[in-house]
Amino acid sequence: MTNMAERVFDKVLADISDVGRDDLPDWPDHPAVEDDHDTLDYPPDGDESQLERIGATSSAALSTDGVPADRSTRTILPDIEKEMIEGGIRQRGLETLAFYKSRRFLKHRPFPGHWGIFYLESGLAYLTEEIMTSQPKQHSPEKLALYFLRAHEFRHYRFDLQTLMFEATLRRNLYIPRRNAFRGRRAQFVEEALANKAAYEWAKHSQVGLREFSYNFMSLQPSAYARFTENEVDLNGEWLANTLDLQPPGSPPRTDIARWVGAKPKDLLRAYLCPQHIVHPTNLSDWLDPALILPPVRTITEENRVKKLLSGKYRNLAKRWKNTKSKLREDRTRHSLNLKPWPNDGKNAYSVRINDGFRAHLRHQGSGSWVAYNIGPHEALGHG
Repeated sequence: MTNMAERVFDKVLADISDVGRDDLPDWPDHPAVEDDHDTLDYPPDGDESQLERIGATSSAALSTDGVPADRSTRTILPDIEKEMIEGGIRQRGLETLAFYKSRRFLKHRPFPGHWGIFYLESGLAYLTEEIMTSQPKQHSPEKLALYFLRAHEFRHYRFDLQTLMFEATLRRNLYIPRRNAFRGRRAQFVEEALANKAAYEWAKHSQVGLREFSYNFMSLQPSAYARFTENEVDLNGEWLANTLDLQPPGSPPRTDIARWVGAKPKDLLRAYLCPQHIVHPTNLSDWLDPALILPPVRTITEENRVKKLLSGKYRNLAKRWKNTKSKLREDRTRHSLNLKPWPNDGKNAYSVRINDGFRAHLRHQGSGSWVAYNIGPHEALGHG
């Protein structure tokens, strides 16, 4: 039996049929669309992961608000899985831990016949462990981990509905053309900034107490994911330019109707209308590429330019930089370090936080050997 949201999706999608479905923007260097373009960004065929529905028929114990209650035993992640997740977060964003699949792709993989929010069991375990480390006195870290991810993914559901309302009015497809437009550049889509913003706004409530944790966690993520602190109306305007006009990332926002984003029937925003599932991967490598793992940090040296800056203009940073190098060698995945790829400077380039105002850029030379090639204020290094 379908619910109210599913019936709305089915009716609108049937009404618009294939009108405008194959529209493609004339963006520079835009990859060609493959035949199976509906399965974009999902795991490869042949994945044998098990799926567990969160709901009345789920084997998971449920709390009164429809999320899994804390379980008596917690999943302990193997080191290799945790490192794959840490690398994935920095290069793929929060979708490393969970993802949203539109009802539009109900018949497509992964999990044909299912749509909604999908939480990777390993992702929930990872985030639970991180929250426990950040808030050791927290009694319900599993619940907080799921709520945190749900806040992000449910915003994707809301934008799916928003697009559906536009499609019903304009009587043509918008969601699929925009999805195809962002092929190969998903992390640049401003919707990720807005979804992370939703999770951040929830996390920083005093009763939740995850403000600092969530800020560091969001800041680790690439491109649009890390724009979660920007003005919401401006972000909405950019989303409209992407969705209604198929304009590329960074285009001027649609300010004319930016404040209308979010004007959806409240009856469709009930959490239970968007199905939720826990994915139990047979192999996490079916979902995450081991190549995403951060390189080890064994030695860090400085180019002459950096040495001169640390002994001159930035000599007050010398002790802090020495401490940063020590922390990188101890645990390069520590979120407060904010070590992440810096693609602006090419392959194997990374950026690390020294303090709230300064960063360093490093290049991995192989076998855990690194060299710092630049140092300076955030904005001067291009971090905004």
